[in-house]
Amino acid sequence: MKLTFPYQLETIQQKIFQQEEILKQVAGLYADAIEHGGLIHVYANGHSRVTVEELCIRMGALTGFRAILSTGLTTFTDVVGSNGLRLNQFFEKVENSGAALLDEIDFGPHDVLLVVTATGTTAAAVDVAQEFIKRYPSLPIVALSCAEQSKNAPAKHSSGLNLWAVIEKAERGYFIDNAMPTGDLSTEVAAPERTYKICPLSSIGALTVVQSLNELTLQALTERGIAHFVLQNMHLNDTSVNYDSWLRDQRRRYAKATNNEEAVKPMSK
Repeated sequence: MKLTFPYQLETIQQKIFQQEEILKQVAGLYADAIEHGGLIHVYANGHSRVTVEELCIRMGALTGFRAILSTGLTTFTDVVGSNGLRLNQFFEKVENSGAALLDEIDFGPHDVLLVVTATGTTAAAVDVAQEFIKRYPSLPIVALSCAEQSKNAPAKHSSGLNLWAVIEKAERGYFIDNAMPTGDLSTEVAAPERTYKICPLSSIGALTVVQSLNELTLQALTERGIAHFVLQNMHLNDTSVNYDSWLRDQRRRYAKATNNEEAVKPMSK
């Protein structure tokens, strides 16, 4: 036996550093939203929900990130049964879900939508992105996904588009590569009759992007002289510093997502 998987982390590191400029641009968009009391709305389906959890409720989390997680699209930990994998994968293929989800949200004039999906081919994620740029062409949309697979894999959405192509046609679209290879699996284990592929990289890459953006966003806010709430370590009793203030700021921002008097009017539905 020989351990090799940790070497894959070097690949992620290299690809993240190669994207430093676009990460700085996106961090600037996040800082704009936060500075103006707005939100970064974070959509994901499938296992990508862990990326949303990392952003929205985590030690070191900034306020202003709000999850768009639909139970049918993100809950499959029962593996089998009514909340099993088969049902989850069925819902990922359902189109027009994007319109139904966006109907439930008010977007402010400085808000951002982040769409997280490992492959960039899932129909539900493509659907949300397409509906958003149709309704809110002036607002920025960020995709966090696999650039290689999203560019080259056959489309699953009836429009014939993957997420890469949707972001390319957006007026204010930004694509961040999650650094995974096509198919996600990064490591091989040889057996006498076959070779197994294991060890996906998409979650590790996406979480690395998330924390890189947290660092850059807080730096941007600091450079602007904007004080901000950051959730402190819950296990070291540091939350007394700002726990209530952090939650209150989240409550104030989240309220705008369902009842914002300054909401941008959708171009079409």
